[in-house]
Amino acid sequence: MLTEGFILTNDCRDADLIIINTCSFIEEAQQESVNTLLQTAKDLKGTGAYLVVAGCLVEIYGTKILKNIPDIDGAIGVHSYRHLKKFLSMVFTGLRVTLKCSPTPLYSTLFSRILTTPPHSVCVKIAEGCSNRCSYCLIPKIRGPYRSRDPQEINDEIGHLLKNGTREIVLIAQDTTAYGSDRIDYPDLSGLISLILDREDKFWLRIMYTYPSRIKENLVQQMAEDRRICRYLDLPIQHSSDRILTLMNRSYRQQELKILIDKLRVKIPDIALRTTCMVGFPGEKKSDYEILLDDLAALKFDRLGAFAFSLQKETAACRLPGIISSRIAKRRLKKLMLSQQAISLALNKKLIGKRITVLIEEQKNPGKNWYYGRTEFQAPEVDGRVLVYSGHPLNPGDWATVGIAAVSTYNLLAINTVPLPELPV
Repeated sequence: MLTEGFILTNDCRDADLIIINTCSFIEEAQQESVNTLLQTAKDLKGTGAYLVVAGCLVEIYGTKILKNIPDIDGAIGVHSYRHLKKFLSMVFTGLRVTLKCSPTPLYSTLFSRILTTPPHSVCVKIAEGCSNRCSYCLIPKIRGPYRSRDPQEINDEIGHLLKNGTREIVLIAQDTTAYGSDRIDYPDLSGLISLILDREDKFWLRIMYTYPSRIKENLVQQMAEDRRICRYLDLPIQHSSDRILTLMNRSYRQQELKILIDKLRVKIPDIALRTTCMVGFPGEKKSDYEILLDDLAALKFDRLGAFAFSLQKETAACRLPGIISSRIAKRRLKKLMLSQQAISLALNKKLIGKRITVLIEEQKNPGKNWYYGRTEFQAPEVDGRVLVYSGHPLNPGDWATVGIAAVSTYNLLAINTVPLPELPV
C-alpha cells in the first residue's frame, strides 16, 4: 500500500482509510471485533473516510457483515490480501465488496514487512493454518491447512531484524512444533532453530504455541544447550482429563503430559512453562474438572491462561451432548484462576534476592528513573513485567542485570540495575 502512495498514521482522525483486522477464535473475540467496528463507524460519521473489515470475522460471516453493518465499505478475508490493491480500487469507487478466496496451497509472503510494534521484540511467523482438527476450534476452517514458510526466508527476515537492532525474536504459528510436517524438503522446528542460531548474534529466541505431543528430544536438547533460546515454553494443554482430551480430539493423554513436563524440568531446571486451559467443555463432569484442578496444583505452571468454553458453530464440539451452563463454567474458571494465582505468587517469591537479566521495553514516565522490562521467563503481552528502578539512563532494547526486590502475583519489582553492553550468554 505504501508503494501506491498510502501513508501510515497512528491517529484515526487523520486517516482516509481504516482497515480493522478481526479475530473470531472465541465468541468474546468476535463480539469485541463487532464492537470495535460499530464504534469506529460511529466515530467516522461525516468524515468521508473509508472503513474496511479484514481477517477472521470475514471468513466466518462473509457478506452478512456488510448487510448487518451498513457503514462498513468493504470486507476482505484472510486469504485475499494478495488482491488488496484491486479490492480497494473497487471500494474507492463506491462498491461495497466482500472478497473471500480459498487458502493458497503453499505459505505465501505477499508484502515486505513494516513493523508496527517496538523494534526490540518482534514476532516472526513460521507457518500459517492448522491441521490439528481440535473439536472446539475454527482455525482450520478460517486459516486453512498447515503451510510451513520457507526456512531460508524465515532466516533472512530474522537476519534483517537482528541487523536493525531487534533483541528478541518470537517464533509464532498456530502450531510451531508442526513446522516442516507438511513439506519433505523442509526441516522440522529443531532444524529451523539450528539454522536461525547459526550466527554470532546474541539475542533471545522465544518459542510460542507448541503442541505437547510434538515436543521432540532434539528441541529439548537445543533449549538446554544454547542460552539464546529463552528458558521458557508456551505449552497449551487445554485439559488433563483423558476423557475430555479425547472429546477435544487432542492427541496426548494425562500421563504423557506429566512425563513431558518432568523431562523439561529435569533437562532445563530453570525453565518457565506457560499453558492454556479450558473449562466447561461439553460433557465436562465435576470429576474431570477436579482432575484438571489437581494436576495444575501438582504441575505448578509458572504462567497460565484459562477461559470458559465458547460454543462455535461449525465445530465438532457444538454437536456434543452435555453443554455446561455459563454459571457453572464461570465458577469453575474463577476457582481455577484463584488456585493458579497462589501458585504464581509462590513461584515469584522464590525470585526475591536473585539477579536476573531484563530486556528494557519502555520508560514508565518521561524523565523518571523507572522502566518496564521483561525477563526471558516472561513473554510479551501475555505475561507479567518487571518494574525496574535504575540510576542509569536506559533505552528500549537495552539489556540490564537487576536484583528482584519485591513481587506480586504476576509482576516483579527490580532495583540495583547494572546496564549490559550485550546479552550475557
